[in-house]
Amino acid sequence: MNYRKILNLLSGRGNEVRGIHLGLYRIAAMMQALDNPHTKYAILHIAGTNGKGSVAATAEAILRAAGWKTGLYTSPHLEKLEERIRLSGRNISAKKLATVASRVCETEEELYSRNKLDMRLTYFEFLTACAFLYFTMEKVDVAVIEVGLGGRLDATNIVTPQACIITGVALDHQDLLGSTLGEIAAEKAGIIKPGVPVISGCRALEAKRVVRAQARRVAAPLMEIDRDCRIRVVGEHGPNVTIDVRTPGNLYRHLPLALAGLHQARNTALAVAGVEALEAFPVSDADVRRGIAHTHWPGRLDEYFLHRRTLFEGAHNAEGARALRSHLLRCEGCEIHLVFGALRDKDIQKMGACLFPLARRIHLTPVANQRTADPAAIAAKHPRYRARMRTHSDARKALQAAWDECPRNGLVVVTGSLYLVGELLPLVREQASR
Repeated sequence: MNYRKILNLLSGRGNEVRGIHLGLYRIAAMMQALDNPHTKYAILHIAGTNGKGSVAATAEAILRAAGWKTGLYTSPHLEKLEERIRLSGRNISAKKLATVASRVCETEEELYSRNKLDMRLTYFEFLTACAFLYFTMEKVDVAVIEVGLGGRLDATNIVTPQACIITGVALDHQDLLGSTLGEIAAEKAGIIKPGVPVISGCRALEAKRVVRAQARRVAAPLMEIDRDCRIRVVGEHGPNVTIDVRTPGNLYRHLPLALAGLHQARNTALAVAGVEALEAFPVSDADVRRGIAHTHWPGRLDEYFLHRRTLFEGAHNAEGARALRSHLLRCEGCEIHLVFGALRDKDIQKMGACLFPLARRIHLTPVANQRTADPAAIAAKHPRYRARMRTHSDARKALQAAWDECPRNGLVVVTGSLYLVGELLPLVREQASR
């Protein structure tokens, strides 16, 4: 199987979320047939509504800075499928992906023919199996694994990690995870395993109670960032901050964060605490400092200077929109032109109410995804801002129009969906390279 065939195979598995079938029995059968590759290395498992990608990237960077051979599995990708599976900071190559995917595909055929699978692996299950197998083939020391959706029934939850992190809980994917914070928290808390340390960044009391109860139920040591750690911003340099972090075991002073945004202070503390919980993989103060300073996570408050100053932020739910709003409010006196596209199963009403008042002009676009919301439907939900809105047939036209209308000292903000960011980021990078 070559790379093109892999893409065609995955395309045939349907949309990553709409085609989801939550449950562990298919991935368990696949892992057993592959000699349980997910048990061959240590794992840091990360769930949460927002921030889990940033936390995963930071934790992996720290471990790599300490000299450990690392794997990183995240989703979704922005530009290329290979971004999801990384070895020591590098994307899996197309050739290596073809190798592991071929083996997973052959094993799947055998299991399906013997009625060991009730259906073919889903898009996400297939890639999860590829990641686990690849990390074993490459003999990683430790892998940082991001939950795809939820936690309890997510394909990644086949693992028994050495530590786990729940970044926080907010309303998202209610059709799959539950309609209340408590119900969603229960799904996230499903990654907590007996005796395995868990670090929680939950803020809402309803979510905290659920996580605490699950940790007690399985005798998992629980650290809560707000209770057991101290985070202090000691410097600001444009969109980036420098922080002090005190964990129960260490004090880290004057850590300059490579990732932009005040909210990354909290994400960094979660990553540091998670890495510290991996007792078999010690890291020094210098390792932590070096890893944090070199963390790269594109599409999150990711700024470019091109035709106009352009900011990419993959805020895809109400909580993410609120974090972006807080960041934009700190850009005093800057005229904002918004390029906005979202998926129709998101709370577009709350996202728009949060962001649209800040914008002089709002360019609405469809997203290159089957779940895209129609720009006209987005406009209809926000009649108050209709005079500021323009609808476009595709994202590139929306971005070009925003560039054309934005003054030289203004800011173009691309947001509403990671899929939208992934669609436009290559265009901006290509033009910037010229």
